[in-house]
Amino acid sequence: MDLEKYVRKLAKRTDILNQFAAAKELKSIRFFINEIDLSKIQNSFLSYLYLYYNLYQDIYTDKVSSKVTDDEIYEDAYLYYKSKVSDKVIKKPKGKKQLDGVFSKDNKINFPKIEVN
Repeated sequence: MDLEKYVRKLAKRTDILNQFAAAKELKSIRFFINEIDLSKIQNSFLSYLYLYYNLYQDIYTDKVSSKVTDDEIYEDAYLYYKSKVSDKVIKKPKGKKQLDGVFSKDNKINFPKIEVN
């Protein structure tokens, strides 16, 4: 396993994400001894922590199904999609109710319709 995949897997762990959430709130928990001039791997780790923190926030608030975490490709696709629509208004389709996120109840990938103002 290459280092980047290991860092991503480490950042996805629940215990690490809980520490990260606590560190954001308390500001007294530190992940690294050095707080400035972070190495490339430290920056990568922090990027993945933010990525998974935001992804799990979306899962907990029912913006996306937890099935998105089944594969890194789904995670990346959802986060790419989210970055592209973050400043746009999302209109929910009328009629048959579906999950707001990527997966519908019939397990097909469905991204919500986007209306650009």
